[in-house]
Amino acid sequence: MAGLYLSVGLLAVIGKLGVEFGAIDALPRLRWLTIHFVTIGGLTQVLFGVLPALAGSASATTAATTRNRWFQWLTLNAGYPLILIGMATGDTTTAAVGATLVLTALGGLLVTVFRASTSGDRGARFFRTAPWFLVVGILAAFGMLLNLHGPGGYFGSIEAHVHANVWGFLALVAAGALLTSIPHLFGADLRYPRLRGVTYWGVTVGAAGLVAGPWLARHELTMGGLAVYVVGTVALLANVVGTYRAGDRIRTRRLALVLGAYLWLTFPVPWAPLVLLFPETVPGTAIELAAIDGLVFGWMLQLAMAFLPAVVVSLGNETQDVVSLLDVGVETVGRPSRVQIASVNVGMLALWGTAMPPLEGLADSLTLVGYLLIAVAWAFLVADLWTALTPRASVTGPATESLSE
Repeated sequence: MAGLYLSVGLLAVIGKLGVEFGAIDALPRLRWLTIHFVTIGGLTQVLFGVLPALAGSASATTAATTRNRWFQWLTLNAGYPLILIGMATGDTTTAAVGATLVLTALGGLLVTVFRASTSGDRGARFFRTAPWFLVVGILAAFGMLLNLHGPGGYFGSIEAHVHANVWGFLALVAAGALLTSIPHLFGADLRYPRLRGVTYWGVTVGAAGLVAGPWLARHELTMGGLAVYVVGTVALLANVVGTYRAGDRIRTRRLALVLGAYLWLTFPVPWAPLVLLFPETVPGTAIELAAIDGLVFGWMLQLAMAFLPAVVVSLGNETQDVVSLLDVGVETVGRPSRVQIASVNVGMLALWGTAMPPLEGLADSLTLVGYLLIAVAWAFLVADLWTALTPRASVTGPATESLSE
Protein backbone atom coordinates (compact mmCIF):
# COMPACT_ATOMS: atom_id res chain seq x y z
CA MET A 1 0.00 0.00 0.00
CA ALA A 2 2.90 2.36 0.68
CA GLY A 3 4.23 1.66 -2.80
CA LEU A 4 0.80 2.37 -4.27
CA TYR A 5 0.31 5.68 -2.46
CA LEU A 6 3.86 6.87 -3.08
CA SER A 7 3.35 6.11 -6.78
CA VAL A 8 0.10 8.10 -6.81
CA GLY A 9 1.91 10.84 -4.89
CA LEU A 10 4.53 11.00 -7.65
CA LEU A 11 1.69 11.44 -10.16
CA ALA A 12 0.34 14.24 -7.97
CA VAL A 13 3.73 15.99 -8.09
CA ILE A 14 3.70 15.62 -11.88
CA GLY A 15 0.21 17.16 -11.80
CA LYS A 16 1.61 20.02 -9.73
CA LEU A 17 4.26 20.54 -12.40
CA GLY A 18 1.54 20.56 -15.05
CA VAL A 19 -0.21 23.33 -13.15
CA GLU A 20 3.05 25.31 -12.84
CA PHE A 21 3.71 24.91 -16.59
CA GLY A 22 0.15 26.04 -17.34
CA ALA A 23 -0.63 22.76 -19.10
CA ILE A 24 -3.58 21.90 -16.84
CA ASP A 25 -5.93 23.86 -14.64
CA ALA A 26 -5.27 24.09 -10.92
CA LEU A 27 -6.70 21.15 -9.01
CA PRO A 28 -8.42 21.71 -5.63
CA ARG A 29 -6.21 21.11 -2.59
CA LEU A 30 -3.57 19.35 -4.71
CA ARG A 31 -0.71 20.45 -2.46
CA TRP A 32 -2.26 19.05 0.72
CA LEU A 33 -3.28 15.85 -1.03
CA THR A 34 0.32 15.39 -2.22
CA ILE A 35 1.60 15.90 1.32
CA HIS A 36 -0.82 13.31 2.68
CA PHE A 37 0.18 10.81 0.00
CA VAL A 38 3.65 10.89 1.59
CA THR A 39 2.63 11.04 5.25
CA ILE A 40 -0.40 8.80 5.83
CA GLY A 41 -0.32 7.17 2.40
CA GLY A 42 3.36 6.27 2.38
CA LEU A 43 5.24 6.43 5.64
CA THR A 44 2.34 5.74 8.00
CA GLN A 45 1.50 2.59 6.04
CA VAL A 46 5.11 1.43 6.39
CA LEU A 47 5.24 2.27 10.08
CA PHE A 48 2.05 0.35 10.78
CA GLY A 49 3.76 -2.62 9.15
CA VAL A 50 7.20 -2.33 10.73
CA LEU A 51 6.63 -0.93 14.25
CA PRO A 52 5.89 -4.27 15.95
CA ALA A 53 9.04 -5.78 14.40
CA LEU A 54 11.14 -2.80 15.48
CA ALA A 55 9.66 -2.93 18.97
CA GLY A 56 10.81 -6.50 19.48
CA SER A 57 8.69 -9.03 17.62
CA ALA A 58 9.84 -10.24 14.22
CA SER A 59 6.57 -11.95 13.33
CA ALA A 60 3.00 -12.49 14.43
CA THR A 61 3.02 -15.50 16.70
CA THR A 62 -0.64 -15.96 17.59
CA ALA A 63 -3.91 -16.12 15.71
CA ALA A 64 -5.20 -13.20 17.79
CA THR A 65 -2.24 -11.05 16.77
CA THR A 66 -2.73 -11.97 13.11
CA ARG A 67 -6.41 -11.02 13.28
CA ASN A 68 -5.51 -7.73 14.95
CA ARG A 69 -2.98 -6.93 12.22
CA TRP A 70 -5.50 -7.61 9.46
CA PHE A 71 -8.01 -5.46 11.34
CA GLN A 72 -5.47 -2.63 11.45
CA TRP A 73 -4.76 -2.95 7.74
CA LEU A 74 -8.43 -2.98 6.77
CA THR A 75 -9.48 -0.04 8.95
CA LEU A 76 -6.43 2.06 7.98
CA ASN A 77 -6.99 1.47 4.27
CA ALA A 78 -10.74 1.96 4.50
CA GLY A 79 -10.32 5.20 6.42
CA TYR A 80 -7.48 6.80 4.50
CA PRO A 81 -9.26 7.04 1.09
CA LEU A 82 -12.23 8.64 2.86
CA ILE A 83 -9.90 11.29 4.31
CA LEU A 84 -8.54 12.01 0.82
CA ILE A 85 -12.03 12.20 -0.68
CA GLY A 86 -13.19 14.48 2.12
CA MET A 87 -10.15 16.74 1.65
CA ALA A 88 -10.56 16.94 -2.13
CA THR A 89 -14.31 17.65 -2.03
CA GLY A 90 -14.49 19.65 1.19
CA ASP A 91 -16.88 17.06 2.66
CA THR A 92 -16.28 17.26 6.42
CA THR A 93 -18.45 14.24 7.26
CA THR A 94 -16.57 11.92 4.89
CA ALA A 95 -13.21 13.10 6.20
CA ALA A 96 -14.36 12.68 9.82
CA VAL A 97 -15.51 9.10 9.17
CA GLY A 98 -12.16 8.34 7.56
CA ALA A 99 -10.25 9.86 10.48
CA THR A 100 -12.33 7.76 12.90
CA LEU A 101 -11.36 4.58 11.06
CA VAL A 102 -7.67 5.58 11.07
CA LEU A 103 -7.88 6.30 14.81
CA THR A 104 -9.44 2.85 15.29
CA ALA A 105 -6.58 1.24 13.36
CA LEU A 106 -4.13 3.16 15.52
CA GLY A 107 -5.72 1.73 18.66
CA GLY A 108 -5.08 -1.76 17.34
CA LEU A 109 -1.48 -0.84 16.52
CA LEU A 110 -0.88 0.43 20.05
CA VAL A 111 -2.02 -2.91 21.45
CA THR A 112 0.28 -4.82 19.09
CA VAL A 113 3.31 -2.62 19.78
CA PHE A 114 2.90 -2.82 23.56
CA ARG A 115 2.61 -6.61 23.41
CA ALA A 116 5.60 -6.94 21.06
CA SER A 117 7.88 -4.65 23.06
CA THR A 118 7.69 -6.76 26.23
CA SER A 119 10.27 -9.18 24.76
CA GLY A 120 13.13 -6.69 24.53
CA ASP A 121 14.02 -3.07 25.06
CA ARG A 122 15.98 -2.22 21.86
CA GLY A 123 14.78 1.34 21.87
CA ALA A 124 11.23 0.11 22.48
CA ARG A 125 10.27 3.25 24.38
CA PHE A 126 10.68 5.27 21.18
CA PHE A 127 8.21 2.99 19.41
CA ARG A 128 5.80 2.74 22.33
CA THR A 129 5.63 6.53 22.75
CA ALA A 130 5.44 7.49 19.06
CA PRO A 131 1.87 6.32 18.30
CA TRP A 132 0.47 8.47 21.10
CA PHE A 133 1.62 11.56 19.21
CA LEU A 134 -0.30 10.28 16.19
CA VAL A 135 -3.38 10.00 18.41
CA VAL A 136 -2.94 13.66 19.35
CA GLY A 137 -2.41 14.60 15.71
CA ILE A 138 -5.62 12.86 14.65
CA LEU A 139 -7.55 14.53 17.47
CA ALA A 140 -6.23 17.90 16.27
CA ALA A 141 -7.45 17.00 12.79
CA PHE A 142 -10.89 16.30 14.25
CA GLY A 143 -10.77 19.76 15.79
CA MET A 144 -10.15 21.29 12.36
CA LEU A 145 -12.91 19.22 10.75
CA LEU A 146 -15.50 20.00 13.46
CA ASN A 147 -14.36 23.59 14.05
CA LEU A 148 -13.38 22.85 17.66
CA HIS A 149 -10.20 24.67 18.59
CA GLY A 150 -8.16 25.70 21.57
CA PRO A 151 -6.98 29.24 22.39
CA GLY A 152 -4.70 29.11 19.33
CA GLY A 153 -7.67 28.89 16.97
CA TYR A 154 -7.71 27.14 13.62
CA PHE A 155 -4.07 27.84 12.75
CA GLY A 156 -3.01 26.65 16.19
CA SER A 157 -4.80 23.37 15.48
CA ILE A 158 -3.02 23.06 12.12
CA GLU A 159 0.37 23.55 13.74
CA ALA A 160 -0.44 21.13 16.56
CA HIS A 161 -1.60 18.57 13.98
CA VAL A 162 1.60 18.86 11.90
CA HIS A 163 3.92 18.96 14.90
CA ALA A 164 2.32 15.93 16.56
CA ASN A 165 2.37 13.81 13.42
CA VAL A 166 5.79 14.82 12.08
CA TRP A 167 7.98 16.15 14.92
CA GLY A 168 6.42 13.68 17.37
CA PHE A 169 5.22 10.43 15.79
CA LEU A 170 7.48 10.16 12.73
CA ALA A 171 10.53 11.70 14.41
CA LEU A 172 10.42 9.32 17.39
CA VAL A 173 10.13 6.31 15.09
CA ALA A 174 12.97 7.61 12.90
CA ALA A 175 15.19 8.27 15.92
CA GLY A 176 14.51 4.86 17.45
CA ALA A 177 15.05 3.10 14.13
CA LEU A 178 18.32 4.92 13.46
CA LEU A 179 19.71 4.23 16.93
CA THR A 180 18.73 0.57 16.59
CA SER A 181 19.99 0.02 13.04
CA ILE A 182 23.13 2.14 12.57
CA PRO A 183 25.41 -0.29 14.47
CA HIS A 184 24.41 -2.95 11.91
CA LEU A 185 24.70 -0.55 8.99
CA PHE A 186 28.10 0.93 9.87
CA GLY A 187 29.71 -2.11 11.50
CA ALA A 188 30.39 -0.56 14.92
CA ASP A 189 28.81 -0.28 18.36
CA LEU A 190 26.70 2.77 19.04
CA ARG A 191 29.26 5.53 19.61
CA TYR A 192 27.52 7.38 22.46
CA PRO A 193 25.00 5.01 24.08
CA ARG A 194 24.33 7.41 26.94
CA LEU A 195 22.97 9.95 24.47
CA ARG A 196 20.15 7.56 23.58
CA GLY A 197 18.21 8.85 26.61
CA VAL A 198 18.98 12.46 25.69
CA THR A 199 17.53 11.84 22.25
CA TYR A 200 14.40 10.16 23.60
CA TRP A 201 13.59 12.82 26.19
CA GLY A 202 14.68 15.70 23.96
CA VAL A 203 12.42 14.64 21.09
CA THR A 204 9.52 13.59 23.33
CA VAL A 205 9.45 16.63 25.61
CA GLY A 206 10.35 18.97 22.76
CA ALA A 207 7.57 17.65 20.53
CA ALA A 208 5.10 17.96 23.41
CA GLY A 209 5.99 21.65 23.71
CA LEU A 210 5.71 22.11 19.95
CA VAL A 211 2.21 20.61 20.05
CA ALA A 212 0.94 22.36 23.18
CA GLY A 213 2.38 25.79 22.37
CA PRO A 214 0.43 26.51 19.15
CA TRP A 215 -2.76 24.90 20.44
CA LEU A 216 -2.68 26.99 23.64
CA ALA A 217 -1.28 30.09 21.86
CA ARG A 218 1.66 30.13 24.28
CA HIS A 219 4.81 31.10 22.42
CA GLU A 220 7.00 30.32 25.41
CA LEU A 221 5.92 26.67 25.25
CA THR A 222 6.64 26.55 21.53
CA MET A 223 10.08 28.11 21.86
CA GLY A 224 10.97 26.00 24.91
CA GLY A 225 9.88 22.86 23.12
CA LEU A 226 11.92 23.85 20.09
CA ALA A 227 15.06 24.35 22.18
CA VAL A 228 14.68 20.98 23.91
CA TYR A 229 13.92 19.31 20.59
CA VAL A 230 17.14 20.64 19.06
CA VAL A 231 19.14 19.15 21.95
CA GLY A 232 17.59 15.72 21.34
CA THR A 233 18.18 15.94 17.59
CA VAL A 234 21.82 16.99 18.01
CA ALA A 235 22.35 14.00 20.34
CA LEU A 236 20.86 11.71 17.69
CA LEU A 237 23.07 13.08 14.91
CA ALA A 238 26.13 12.82 17.17
CA ASN A 239 25.44 9.09 17.48
CA VAL A 240 24.81 8.68 13.75
CA VAL A 241 28.00 10.47 12.69
CA GLY A 242 30.08 9.09 15.58
CA THR A 243 29.06 5.49 14.85
CA TYR A 244 29.82 5.99 11.15
CA ARG A 245 33.29 7.37 11.94
CA ALA A 246 34.01 4.57 14.42
CA GLY A 247 33.00 1.89 11.94
CA ASP A 248 34.21 0.95 8.49
CA ARG A 249 32.85 4.19 6.95
CA ILE A 250 30.67 2.27 4.54
CA ARG A 251 27.35 3.30 2.97
CA THR A 252 28.33 6.94 2.76
CA ARG A 253 25.50 7.84 0.41
CA ARG A 254 22.89 6.62 2.88
CA LEU A 255 24.57 8.73 5.53
CA ALA A 256 24.33 11.69 3.13
CA LEU A 257 20.58 11.12 2.77
CA VAL A 258 20.15 10.95 6.57
CA LEU A 259 22.15 14.14 7.16
CA GLY A 260 20.34 15.89 4.32
CA ALA A 261 17.01 14.84 5.81
CA TYR A 262 17.83 16.30 9.21
CA LEU A 263 19.14 19.47 7.59
CA TRP A 264 15.64 20.20 6.28
CA LEU A 265 14.02 19.11 9.55
CA THR A 266 16.08 21.65 11.50
CA PHE A 267 16.32 24.39 8.85
CA PRO A 268 13.13 26.15 10.07
CA VAL A 269 14.49 26.37 13.65
CA PRO A 270 16.25 29.76 13.40
CA TRP A 271 13.31 31.22 11.47
CA ALA A 272 10.68 30.29 14.07
CA PRO A 273 11.59 33.01 16.62
CA LEU A 274 11.64 35.63 13.87
CA VAL A 275 8.19 34.63 12.65
CA LEU A 276 6.79 34.76 16.20
CA LEU A 277 8.51 38.00 17.26
CA PHE A 278 8.32 40.00 14.03
CA PRO A 279 5.14 38.85 12.25
CA GLU A 280 4.74 42.17 10.43
CA THR A 281 8.15 42.12 8.74
CA VAL A 282 9.05 38.43 8.35
CA PRO A 283 7.14 36.54 5.58
CA GLY A 284 5.62 34.02 7.98
CA THR A 285 3.21 32.39 5.51
CA ALA A 286 5.92 31.76 2.90
CA ILE A 287 8.30 30.40 5.54
CA GLU A 288 5.60 28.11 6.95
CA LEU A 289 4.85 26.70 3.49
CA ALA A 290 8.55 26.13 2.83
CA ALA A 291 8.99 24.50 6.25
CA ILE A 292 6.15 22.03 5.58
CA ASP A 293 7.66 21.21 2.18
CA GLY A 294 10.98 20.64 3.96
CA LEU A 295 9.43 18.27 6.48
CA VAL A 296 7.65 16.22 3.82
CA PHE A 297 9.92 16.31 0.77
CA GLY A 298 13.25 17.11 2.41
CA TRP A 299 13.08 15.04 5.60
CA MET A 300 10.53 12.24 5.12
CA LEU A 301 11.32 11.45 1.49
CA GLN A 302 15.08 11.37 2.11
CA LEU A 303 14.72 8.98 5.03
CA ALA A 304 12.43 6.85 2.85
CA MET A 305 15.03 6.92 0.06
CA ALA A 306 17.74 5.83 2.49
CA PHE A 307 15.94 2.90 4.11
CA LEU A 308 12.43 2.13 2.87
CA PRO A 309 13.28 -0.35 0.05
CA ALA A 310 15.77 -2.13 2.34
CA VAL A 311 13.17 -2.39 5.12
CA VAL A 312 10.69 -3.92 2.68
CA VAL A 313 13.24 -6.55 1.63
CA SER A 314 14.08 -7.28 5.28
CA LEU A 315 10.43 -7.80 6.18
CA GLY A 316 10.20 -10.42 3.46
CA ASN A 317 11.79 -12.88 5.90
CA GLU A 318 9.40 -12.90 8.86
CA THR A 319 11.27 -15.60 10.74
CA GLN A 320 14.26 -13.46 11.60
CA ASP A 321 15.02 -10.16 13.26
CA VAL A 322 14.24 -7.31 10.84
CA VAL A 323 17.01 -5.13 12.31
CA SER A 324 19.66 -7.83 11.91
CA LEU A 325 18.54 -8.34 8.32
CA LEU A 326 18.46 -4.64 7.46
CA ASP A 327 22.13 -4.41 6.53
CA VAL A 328 21.68 -7.31 4.09
CA GLY A 329 18.53 -5.68 2.73
CA VAL A 330 20.49 -2.48 2.15
CA GLU A 331 22.99 -4.37 0.02
CA THR A 332 20.27 -6.25 -1.85
CA VAL A 333 18.46 -3.17 -3.19
CA GLY A 334 21.62 -1.27 -4.08
CA ARG A 335 22.97 2.10 -3.05
CA PRO A 336 21.25 5.45 -3.63
CA SER A 337 22.10 7.42 -6.74
CA ARG A 338 24.15 10.61 -6.57
CA VAL A 339 21.54 12.18 -8.87
CA GLN A 340 18.83 11.25 -6.36
CA ILE A 341 20.73 12.79 -3.44
CA ALA A 342 21.58 15.98 -5.32
CA SER A 343 18.14 16.49 -6.89
CA VAL A 344 16.14 16.24 -3.67
CA ASN A 345 18.42 18.61 -1.77
CA VAL A 346 18.81 21.18 -4.57
CA GLY A 347 15.04 20.96 -5.09
CA MET A 348 14.43 21.74 -1.44
CA LEU A 349 16.89 24.63 -1.62
CA ALA A 350 14.84 26.05 -4.50
CA LEU A 351 11.56 25.67 -2.56
CA TRP A 352 13.07 27.42 0.45
CA GLY A 353 14.25 30.17 -1.90
CA THR A 354 10.59 31.07 -2.52
CA ALA A 355 10.38 32.21 1.13
CA MET A 356 13.36 34.57 0.89
CA PRO A 357 12.31 38.22 0.23
CA PRO A 358 15.27 38.97 -2.12
CA LEU A 359 14.09 36.13 -4.40
CA GLU A 360 10.40 37.06 -4.33
CA GLY A 361 10.38 37.89 -8.04
CA LEU A 362 11.70 34.39 -8.86
CA ALA A 363 9.18 32.51 -6.70
CA ASP A 364 7.30 30.92 -9.61
CA SER A 365 10.48 29.75 -11.33
CA LEU A 366 11.96 28.44 -8.08
CA THR A 367 8.75 26.52 -7.32
CA LEU A 368 8.82 24.93 -10.76
CA VAL A 369 12.51 23.95 -10.49
CA GLY A 370 12.05 22.71 -6.91
CA TYR A 371 9.13 20.39 -7.67
CA LEU A 372 10.77 19.16 -10.87
CA LEU A 373 13.94 18.11 -9.02
CA ILE A 374 11.94 16.53 -6.19
CA ALA A 375 9.93 14.58 -8.77
CA VAL A 376 13.19 13.18 -10.19
CA ALA A 377 14.34 12.00 -6.74
CA TRP A 378 10.87 10.66 -5.95
CA ALA A 379 10.91 8.59 -9.14
CA PHE A 380 14.11 6.87 -7.97
CA LEU A 381 12.38 5.98 -4.68
CA VAL A 382 9.30 4.55 -6.39
CA ALA A 383 11.45 2.46 -8.75
CA ASP A 384 13.58 1.12 -5.87
CA LEU A 385 10.51 0.36 -3.77
CA TRP A 386 8.75 -1.63 -6.49
CA THR A 387 12.00 -3.49 -7.17
CA ALA A 388 12.15 -4.41 -3.48
CA LEU A 389 8.54 -5.64 -3.61
CA THR A 390 9.16 -8.06 -6.48
CA PRO A 391 9.77 -11.77 -5.74
CA ARG A 392 13.33 -11.41 -7.08
CA ALA A 393 14.24 -9.11 -4.16
CA SER A 394 15.44 -11.45 -1.43
CA VAL A 395 17.68 -11.01 1.56
CA THR A 396 19.53 -14.07 0.39
CA GLY A 397 20.17 -12.61 -3.05
CA PRO A 398 23.44 -11.14 -4.30
CA ALA A 399 24.65 -7.93 -2.71
CA THR A 400 24.78 -5.01 -5.14
CA GLU A 401 25.88 -2.21 -2.84
CA SER A 402 29.56 -1.46 -2.70
CA LEU A 403 30.95 -1.23 0.80
CA SER A 404 33.25 1.57 -0.28
CA GLU A 405 30.59 4.09 -1.27
